[in-house]
Order: sequence, then structure tokens, then C-alpha cells
Amino acid sequence: MQSKVVASAVQHQPVELGGIDENLAFILNQMQLEASNGSDLVVFPEANLTSFFKHEEGGLKRLWNEGSVDVDGPELNAIVETAKTLGIYTVVGFNERSSMVGTIYNSAALIGPEGIVGVTRKCFFPGIEKLYYTPDYNRTTFDCALGKIGIVICYETLFPEIALEHFRQGVEILAVTSSFWSGGIKGGAGDPVTKKKFWETVPTVTAIQNQAFVVSCNACGFLDLGKKVGTWERLGLSQIVSPNSGILAQAGQFAAETIRAELNVDDLIEARTNYPLMADRLRGRKLVEQPATIR
Repeated sequence: MQSKVVASAVQHQPVELGGIDENLAFILNQMQLEASNGSDLVVFPEANLTSFFKHEEGGLKRLWNEGSVDVDGPELNAIVETAKTLGIYTVVGFNERSSMVGTIYNSAALIGPEGIVGVTRKCFFPGIEKLYYTPDYNRTTFDCALGKIGIVICYETLFPEIALEHFRQGVEILAVTSSFWSGGIKGGAGDPVTKKKFWETVPTVTAIQNQAFVVSCNACGFLDLGKKVGTWERLGLSQIVSPNSGILAQAGQFAAETIRAELNVDDLIEARTNYPLMADRLRGRKLVEQPATIR
């Protein structure tokens, strides 16, 4: 990891299904703005380029036609060109059309001056998301000029083995891209009070256990998920967390807001030398047992 990385989390409400052009324009504008503010890494919410499905008759077909993009398509290419011009990195969420027609991944790409550094595809899905997305259980931590960056997508934050796999690969910055719901009558599982408490806690726990910085960017605002589900509200509360110094920046719960903080490698050194978790995990056994092949 370079000595200092300035990271931003852009908490906002993406335009709904069919609004890819508007979302792309927003992403490019925010990249320029954050670069002017000195940011090296800009993290956006889950599926912020494409938004989500609408759970109604023909929903999957519409998601394929109107709410998904190709990895080598013009949308990601535009982000690549902007990253090259600005000399920064970004993590962008999107629905990815696979090479198998009709199969869609919930993906996030790390993009920088060198192009698309890597793409991570979500593997755990809550509720009705399972009807629209195909899981991908491969997990790679990406090397770039800023350091070793791993991506975790929303619901996956509740499965510690995901971040732990990045830890095994030497991750230094975990970019969490999410669209986490408020709960209760506002949509999603759980009651709003309890959910707020644990969503505020998860980034810190993840940072401590995996001895990495966490840049957690959640969406905010409302999303119409279709006639069968209705309109849900996202939880916001984006955070940037150090494994040694705790919360460096936190956004509010409901409004659009960009937070930024400096990630200092000295914090990483302090955390890892005080608590040598990697060495302790390696004593006489594998760091992480590899999962059985999924057929």
C-alpha cells in the first residue's frame, strides 16, 4: 500500500431501472469532483450504474434489456477513460450481462488509469435477489498502484468468510459497495432500530478482524422495486474505517453525502504489529479452508 491514500465514498440515490445514461453522467461528474478534492479512490454504491430490477411480470427480461451492461461496453469504457484522464481509481457497481444470454451478475469493478483492474461478482443474495442474479464464488484481491484492494458487495458483509478470503490474499483496503435497506415498513429484513445499530458496527468489526481499511459506501433514498414489492428505503450510513483508529468518516442516514478520509499506511502497520493475526492463523494450518467445489 502506498503511504497515504485519500478515499471517498459517494452516498447517493441512483436513478432507477432505465436510467443508465443519467447514472453514468453522475459517476463521471463525481469522479472529477473527488479528483479535484484530492481523492485517489472513489467508491460508489451497489449497482449504482444500472440500478436494480423491478419485481414484476417480465422483470428478468427487462433487467437484461434495460438494466445491465457488458464489461467491455461503452459505459465502463467511459469510466475507464475518465479514470485515465484523472489518474484515480474507482469502484463502481453494475448489473453485468454474462456471456450466457439471460444470465446476469451483480458486479462491481475496480477501475483505474490502467483500465479495468478487476471485476468482483456477488455470491450471496437475500430474498428475491436470487430470482434475478447468478452467484459467482470466485474471490480475488486486486493489486494496483494504491495497494491491495478487495471488493465486498452488500449482503456479503454479513458473511465473514468473504472478507477473510481477502485477508488471506493480503488485502489492505476493503471497498464495500452496498444498497442496504432500512428494514421494517421501510423495506428489507429486520427492524429499523436494530438494523441501524448493526450496520453502523459491521465496518469497524470487519476492519479490525481483517486488519484492513474499510471504505463502505451505501446508497440512500428510495427505490421502487416493482408492483409485487413496492418502494423501499436505503439505510445510508456510509463509513470509512481504520483497523487501528476506528471510524474516520461517517455519512448520515438518509441524505446524499460524500465522505472522504486519508488512509495512512502507519495505521495498517500499527494494527498488524500489535495483533499479528495473519501469523497466528497460519500456525500449523491453512489460513482459510477452501470451500468445496460448487456444481
